[in-house]
Amino acid sequence: MGRRHCNPLTNPLDYASLQLRTGPPATYAAAQRNLVSYDYVIVGAGAAGCVLASKLSEDKDVSVLILEAGSDNTKVFETKVPIMFSKLFHTEHDWDYYTVEQPGLANRQLYWPRGKILGGSTSLNAMMYHHCSKSDFDEWASTHGCAGWDYNQLAPFFRDMERFTPHPGVPAIDPQHRGTLGQWQTGYSWLSEIVENGFLPACHDAHIPTIADVNTPQGSLGVTRFQTFIDPTGQRSSLATAFLTPEVLARPNLYVACNSRVTRVLFDLITTKQPTAIGVEFKTSREGERFQVHARQEVLLCGGAVNTPQTLLLSGIGPADELKAHNIPVIQEINAVGRNLKDHLCTTPLICKAKAGNSLDYLGNNIKAIPALARWLLTGGGPLSSNVGEAAAFIRSTDYRFPLSVETPNDYTSSSSAPDIEIISAPLAFIHHGEEKAVDDSSVFTIIPIGLRPQSHGTVTLKSRNAFDAPVIDPKYLSDEYGNDRNVLLVGLRVCLKIINSPALKKYLEAVPVDDDPSSYWWPYSSSNVDNITDEQLLQFMDEKAFTLYHPVGSARMGPSPATSVVDLECRVHGVKGLRVMDASVFPEQISGHPTAPIAAMAAKLSEMIKEHSVVATPRSANL
Repeated sequence: MGRRHCNPLTNPLDYASLQLRTGPPATYAAAQRNLVSYDYVIVGAGAAGCVLASKLSEDKDVSVLILEAGSDNTKVFETKVPIMFSKLFHTEHDWDYYTVEQPGLANRQLYWPRGKILGGSTSLNAMMYHHCSKSDFDEWASTHGCAGWDYNQLAPFFRDMERFTPHPGVPAIDPQHRGTLGQWQTGYSWLSEIVENGFLPACHDAHIPTIADVNTPQGSLGVTRFQTFIDPTGQRSSLATAFLTPEVLARPNLYVACNSRVTRVLFDLITTKQPTAIGVEFKTSREGERFQVHARQEVLLCGGAVNTPQTLLLSGIGPADELKAHNIPVIQEINAVGRNLKDHLCTTPLICKAKAGNSLDYLGNNIKAIPALARWLLTGGGPLSSNVGEAAAFIRSTDYRFPLSVETPNDYTSSSSAPDIEIISAPLAFIHHGEEKAVDDSSVFTIIPIGLRPQSHGTVTLKSRNAFDAPVIDPKYLSDEYGNDRNVLLVGLRVCLKIINSPALKKYLEAVPVDDDPSSYWWPYSSSNVDNITDEQLLQFMDEKAFTLYHPVGSARMGPSPATSVVDLECRVHGVKGLRVMDASVFPEQISGHPTAPIAAMAAKLSEMIKEHSVVATPRSANL
């Protein structure tokens, strides 16, 4: 086996020996004879794939291959500068997915950016470092039967992977809850004045208490300055930069092949009672040659909540009727593949006109941004190191009552100390995922309410049996039977209106959307009219403007029963040997916050499980 790097056209891997010539190997023994072999083949170098590759390749006697559909992250400037992440949307580094039309959102197709690059979406999206609520994971164990995945089991992995840098302006952090020796750089980045002296005290005016650290067993309730995975030099610390460092990539037993899209998993159906994964097939372009590699131990799918179910379906694992409709042989019928998809929906950004000098929108002007760029290049500081979502409030919808709202939301949180709404503040115009400038190039403050515990759930299904065709994504937003998702989001909107009309925030603003037409970008102040906005007006606003927060989960969920889940409690695909899944698709239920840190901790935990049961010393053919 040769050494690795990220361009398949120059990769020293022997592509000629991988090329498919006479059909797939029918057995493990045939694959061992005819294909280049690795102990572990990881499909996808996203959050989980980077961690697993780094951890598994610590054993010099184990060989690991990562196949990533995207390219190398190290040469992409926009992945390094925190505030520039939206510049990567709709580029070659983005899967550029869209949902089908959503009846609950004015029949709109919603854009879903997903990272197609080393690091996956940790190289593409905002850099919130968040453990979420302890009870979210305890619920996985107690309610969903996922013993071993409660918070206390995950907490050591959160701490071990983290290298936290304290900030002198945040002295209340208890160091016992922060890791300081890990690979992943976390801490506090740029905080704009309008957020620090406007939004944070405005939340207090709305009776939202301060919480210094949302990453402890106490949970998230309250308003906080967000911890981020931005390093002390002001650069993004993606899970690729953290776990696929030059030192890790120099390991002779680790191989990385970029621009390599897996088309299916290969199985031995002859010499074992259960289907056994023996490798994968992949291509470097839609019209290119097919290649195959052999996995001596296991194939690990880490493609995320969209690509993992697509790969399972293309490989013959999923609902039988769907597979037969695409003429895909049924390897293992599992009806939960591609089902139970849940996402965090932002109702809409409330766009407030900020007074001059109180917004970062000037950075969109190449000339005006030069001083900030020079500062970042020289010091790593300044506004270019902003995470955009600089602070957030986590609240419970059942704690609020509004005169004009008829329906009170039901409580679907994971516990009485867990939120179902997040309110993010951003010191710029985050309109259409940052793609659209504010009217008249005005300075803007954005506040965004998000529903964290949706009851609506959707699907990922195949468009065709071609891996290069995007799957059909239907999150079925706001489709829950009793309309609770809408009621929660209505509360979120009304709390946002209270916040932006607080005296603390008003002094930074010129106009806000609080009059008869909240769907306009902004309106002259008329605070007396805030409580006169009807639910119908807010619902129309929601239908026309709502968008994703980029947190799809659950489409290959974990659980003890193959009737309702895809993988078991060690993330092994039910009824199949040698095949595991690790990414957000295995979440049994949606969590009440940002999933990147939980995915990384879960991947680290799974790597320990795999090491404990490793049979590298014994050829797997002897165990068939």
